[in-house]
Amino acid sequence: MRKIIFYIIPGIVIAIFLVVFFSPRSVDYAEVKGRVLDELCGDAVWGVKIVIDGKYTTRYVSETYRLTEIEPRLHTLVATAPNYYEFKRDIQVERGSNVVDIYMKGKEIPDLKKIDIFTKPVDEGLQLEIWFINSEGEPVEHYPCLPLSLEGKLFLDIGRKRIEKGRKIFEGPIKLFWDSETHLGKNKAIIPWDKVDVDRESKEEKKVIIVKEYGILEITLHTPQGDFKHTTDSVRFFQYPESS
Repeated sequence: MRKIIFYIIPGIVIAIFLVVFFSPRSVDYAEVKGRVLDELCGDAVWGVKIVIDGKYTTRYVSETYRLTEIEPRLHTLVATAPNYYEFKRDIQVERGSNVVDIYMKGKEIPDLKKIDIFTKPVDEGLQLEIWFINSEGEPVEHYPCLPLSLEGKLFLDIGRKRIEKGRKIFEGPIKLFWDSETHLGKNKAIIPWDKVDVDRESKEEKKVIIVKEYGILEITLHTPQGDFKHTTDSVRFFQYPESS
């Protein structure tokens, strides 16, 4: 019995030695991590799936990703997300940590059928907020940042009981900007007051503005999916003062 044990114990030790020194070691593997962002606005890409060597990670609102236990060698990294073009790149993975940032290019606004425009007067000018509307008449919630351009015409509303266009007080391109903090109308624009040909000197009587203050705005939004037109009436040029 002692002889058997004498031979078994060295055998176990040798087996452990072989497993430790000849099996794949964790130090022989790598991780790939980085940021995954919309290339135009820098926002997180909604619903992105990243695949390397059959391993993948899915992100919904996160700006970062991380894949572990990747074999050090040449790999193809593929990232896909709804309404974005596929991102594909060959990367040489080394032992340890590898940083690969992914910038994805927007492809389209999903099920885009029309647009809606909301306006409000702010200190800088007349602010516009653009909503994308789908075939069910609902606002589109998740969409990429796309190269868009906007132009418009602004008229005084001279109608007493109905909407009626009067003098044109603005015409031309309107610079867009992206507001990441807004949920639906991320594409915004401002027509500066010095570009609007209207007298904004207001009179107040008992905290109520009594000057003519409404306009009619006609805009055309140029998108990769075509041009979309919209008319907004009851455009206010003044903010109502707070009641005391």
